Amino acid sequence: MRPEWAVKGKSLKIFNDFGLRTFPVYTVIIDFSNLLENPEDYNVKIIVGEEPNVKEFKAHSLILTNRSTYFKNALSSRWARVENGITIFYKPNISPLVFEVLLKYFYTGVVSVENNEISFVDIVVASDELQLIEVYKQFEERLLENKLAWKPRDIITVITVCQHDHFITLYNVAIELVCRNPKIIFESEDFFEMKEIHLIILLKCDGLELEEIKIWEYLIQWGIENTNSILDHDLTKWVPENFMDLKNTLRNCIPHIRFFQMSPVDYTKVRAQFKDILPDGLDDKITQYFLNPDSSPSFNILPLRGYPFESKIINAKDAGLIASWIDKRRTPYYFTDLPFKFKLIYRASREGFEINNFHNNCDNKGPTVVVIKVRNSGEIIGGYNPLEWCHIKIEDERSSLLSHNNDFDHQCKTSNSFIFSLTNRARPILSRVSSKKEAIVWCKNKGPCFGLQDLRINSSRSFNNVVGESRKHSYEKKIISRETFEIEEYENNQESSLMKKEDVKVLIFHISIL
Repeated sequence: MRPEWAVKGKSLKIFNDFGLRTFPVYTVIIDFSNLLENPEDYNVKIIVGEEPNVKEFKAHSLILTNRSTYFKNALSSRWARVENGITIFYKPNISPLVFEVLLKYFYTGVVSVENNEISFVDIVVASDELQLIEVYKQFEERLLENKLAWKPRDIITVITVCQHDHFITLYNVAIELVCRNPKIIFESEDFFEMKEIHLIILLKCDGLELEEIKIWEYLIQWGIENTNSILDHDLTKWVPENFMDLKNTLRNCIPHIRFFQMSPVDYTKVRAQFKDILPDGLDDKITQYFLNPDSSPSFNILPLRGYPFESKIINAKDAGLIASWIDKRRTPYYFTDLPFKFKLIYRASREGFEINNFHNNCDNKGPTVVVIKVRNSGEIIGGYNPLEWCHIKIEDERSSLLSHNNDFDHQCKTSNSFIFSLTNRARPILSRVSSKKEAIVWCKNKGPCFGLQDLRINSSRSFNNVVGESRKHSYEKKIISRETFEIEEYENNQESSLMKKEDVKVLIFHISIL
């Protein structure tokens, strides 16, 4: 049985914390309930719903107008008509099941939902329209407490109807639910019934956790179902007119597909089947972009749809690529299938650029990924340490590489570390270790160090200033053209240097196996 509770209204306050307040009030409820079930002397007929689901309700204007400001206006001569002394009012946009629940509330002050076919979202929408604020608040609270119980139709209804400011909380929850699990909508029976304007709302979402090629495939399915001339999903049986009709159906949706964020392989599939339905000139722009990703496009490129990922430098797609390198997998992981959890444990601009802040936050934390961003050039480089970071003092100089104030660099052996560049995401550079005996280097007065200067961050004499270095030695490839790059956390610092100052952001991610 669905829940039953009382809503405190202006005229009737049925329950307190311990049950019924007084017996006389209970008696009044029974009398009103009987009046609803046996509507003698009724003077209002309300025709609710749309064909074929229409029902007529008989009610009393005195009760309706005293319980609802909405009916004070609705039953006036401006909105309703009178036949033989009976006021006739039509309410086609509320289902009879929902209206019956709310009509009972008008007469009893109690909301009882015993039919599982009745959606709480429909009650929220209807109670808002009928200006039943108490009912609205009660059901909104229950919806927010049980987000996982929302059905696809509930989500679509909220996105469709609840775009006004007072619905903003429910609307944001609906969008969040779709972004986290897009298939709950795209694979539901209700998806094909969505209107174009509401589908576009979803296509505009930056947070959809779904590959762009999958979004495209769902859009094609929606387009086929909503194109009258297409009777078969088999493209080999289509005539040119079918493609033209599909193009017309999807003309307002296709601009929201992020083709430039697809892989070249995925876009090749799109192009092979549906090139003719793409807007004129779009295919040439996409092809040119894939051939030369470093060029400055003359058109707007929509951003990669994001996931909740704690980085200001890399995105979820980058994380999937790095994870595939860690696992030595040929194809990148999709973010939802990552075998690792990336947890941000250090950001230089947040924790401070001093070397000791790096060690305080990152030492003895197990495997980590370092990500560095160079401003002005836009270069993104980094490395994976499968061991851990540490700063130590080595007494045996034979095991050290260099010394400074009796603090020594300690070489660590591994064959699984690598450094990389994501500067050109279409052609990322992966550089695996070639001399594993000095793959990772620990040092007290340096930050992360990969190989013998293949990628490392040093401190400088200036306060709060770190210098990056990259000279090919222990890894297969060079990942950045310059050998040194300098950082100052604050742009207004005027410390002089012979080298050009670059702004570098450093993030450390702790890796744990799921």
